[in-house]
Formats: sequence, C-alpha cells, structure tokens
Amino acid sequence: MMPTARIVPWLCAALALPSTALAQRWSLGVSGSADLTLGPAPLGHGIVLADLRGHGVVRGGDVRVYLNTDTLHLGLEGMHLGDRLELTVVARGELGIAGLLPNYFRNGQRDPSRGFYASYVQGFAALKVHLPGDGGALELVLGGRRWHFARTSGTSPELVLPTDTFTLEPRLRYITWHLRDDDGEFEPWRSFPRIQGVAAGIEAGVDVRAAPSAWGSVGATDDGRNRPGALIYTVRQWLVAGVHAHPRWRVQLAQAASWGSGEDDLTRPRAGALTPYALPLPGLPWPSVLSERHVHLQASAHFRAWPALGHEFGLLLAGGLFNDVAREGRLDAFGGAGGAAVFADLRWPGWQVHTRVGLAAPVAWLRDPTHVDAFVSVGKRW
Repeated sequence: MMPTARIVPWLCAALALPSTALAQRWSLGVSGSADLTLGPAPLGHGIVLADLRGHGVVRGGDVRVYLNTDTLHLGLEGMHLGDRLELTVVARGELGIAGLLPNYFRNGQRDPSRGFYASYVQGFAALKVHLPGDGGALELVLGGRRWHFARTSGTSPELVLPTDTFTLEPRLRYITWHLRDDDGEFEPWRSFPRIQGVAAGIEAGVDVRAAPSAWGSVGATDDGRNRPGALIYTVRQWLVAGVHAHPRWRVQLAQAASWGSGEDDLTRPRAGALTPYALPLPGLPWPSVLSERHVHLQASAHFRAWPALGHEFGLLLAGGLFNDVAREGRLDAFGGAGGAAVFADLRWPGWQVHTRVGLAAPVAWLRDPTHVDAFVSVGKRW
C-alpha cells in the first residue's frame, strides 16, 4: 500500500492544490482483522481495509476511496447542494464473496456443497434532506446492481445457482443522530466505536429484479428458502445508545429489527460471530443465520481499570429471535440464538487494537452444543 507521505503529493499534483493545505484535508485509515471460528469446526476469515478520504474537497463533501478485502467503493459523499441538502454518488463492486455466500452454514455446521461465488457491480445516488431543528434527516437512495454467480471447487454440480440479473434498489431512510464523534470514532478503521449518546434509523425499500428465479435446490431437494419475487419488500430498523454510568464504567445498547417479503439469501440480513459486518451472535460462525424477519438485542458493559490510559475491558451479551433460524425453509417459524463474549478495546492516539472471544448459548437447533468464536483487529489512522 502506498504510504501517506507519497499519497499526499500525488493528490496535490492531480488536483492542483497546495501540498500543505491538501495534507490537512486528507486522511488514511487502515486495519487488519481476523475472524476465527474455534469450534467445533475451525474456520477463519481475514479482512484488510483501507479508507482514503478527502474531507470537504468537493462542495463541502468528501472524496472517498475505500477498499475492504474484496469490495471497492468510490464515492463523492455529502456534497452540499444547499443549507439542508446533501448529495452522495457512489460506485461499488464486490468480487467473489459477496454476502459470504461461499460459506454456507446450517444448524451451525458448514456445507461447502451449497456455497458458491457471488459478485456484483453497483451504483447509487443518495439525496439527504436535513429536517429543521433536531428532526433528523430523510434520505432517498436510487441505485442498481448487477449480480454474477459462479461455482466454487466444492459446489455441488446439482446445486441450482441464482440467475445473473440486474436489480433496481430504491430506498427511503429516516435517521436521527445524537452521538459524540471524537477523532473519527465512526470511521471504518475502528472496528467498534465507543457509543456516547443515541442514534436511530429506519429504512423502507423495494428490489425490482429483471430475472427472478428459484434457486438453491440440490437435485430433488429444495428447502423453499430461495424463491424470490420480482418485487422484494424490506423494512430495516436500528438503534444504538451509550452512556457513562460512572467514571470507570460505560454501558452500550444496540437493537435491530427487520421485516421482509419475497426475500432470498442474496438480500437477507446476516447474523453470527463477532465482526462489525453482521449482527453479533457470540460463538457462532460468520454468517450462521440469514433471516429477513428478526429482532436482535445486544448490551455491553465497559470497564476502565486505568482511566488515564483509556483502555476498556468488558462483557457483551447478544441474541435475538429469527425466522427459519435453522435454515430449513420454515419461513414462518421462529427460533432463538445468542451468546456472551468478553472483549478488550485498547486505544492509543491514532490506534485501536480490539479483540473479542465469544461462546454461543447451547440452543436446540445447533447440532453441536459448544461453539466458540474470536475476533481481533488492529487499526491505524493518519
């Protein structure tokens, strides 16, 4: 990766701006992470992230180049069109492991014969309107995505793959945000931000597929989970909150809910493990649950043994109620999943080291009673 000392002069030449001024307006965050399923069947994922931002460079908005392992994101974000209007334009692509579809889990066990490669290219524009006072913001998103699928070396030759297709993806969102943002706390190089305040959002969307088709059957066996409609309706809701209960203690809460109609495993929200990229289910693999109708809760207690240093240690509890939790095609049946984790969040200026280890609750639908998962991340910002 090109170091910052070389990136800044290159950008200066490209944009014809003074080097010292540009250096103050650009930042680079990088991180490396690993998710490890420790039992009963060991499995690992590596994550490499780089986030280059030009702050306020175009009409007060950011120029952004973001790489997350197999995903490349190019954007002009938050450009000011007026006192209350912002425009974001993004091009994005993901190669091979979109939605972690090569990793198929059922009942907590991996089945490589049902995994396959998934890739897409995507573009969207988002218009955000900031409402008067503390009324939050409304955001309208208009976008599209082109999907492509292929077999892995372990995919069953009898597995019916999804049809390569184009999808229109309009969304309408409402967001209210009252969180402290200290030194880029919510930039993606920090795997887990420290929440102080409250924020919430709700999103309604519809996917319009050009070529919907049933998929996922293996020979004569079809669990019925993947029969998408030409129109797929979704509603997603989330909330986060955090408070300093004591100079040495903090408490964080997070909640998420989803309702969907006509969805398949391309669009269902993911849950499992302890990464920032899915709803946490300590101990379980990533992703072990794909569910369009769920309620998920998590709570964590953060303790500072040495307040002057800023390092935190704590306990996290997370779980929820999910439809078809065992991935058997029973879309109207619900089951529970959850667990507990211990964590350490170590901070130095411009650095974060975060690690978590979790144990899953031994619920009935898991074929193995003991599931352990770990996550570790190191992030740095210039």
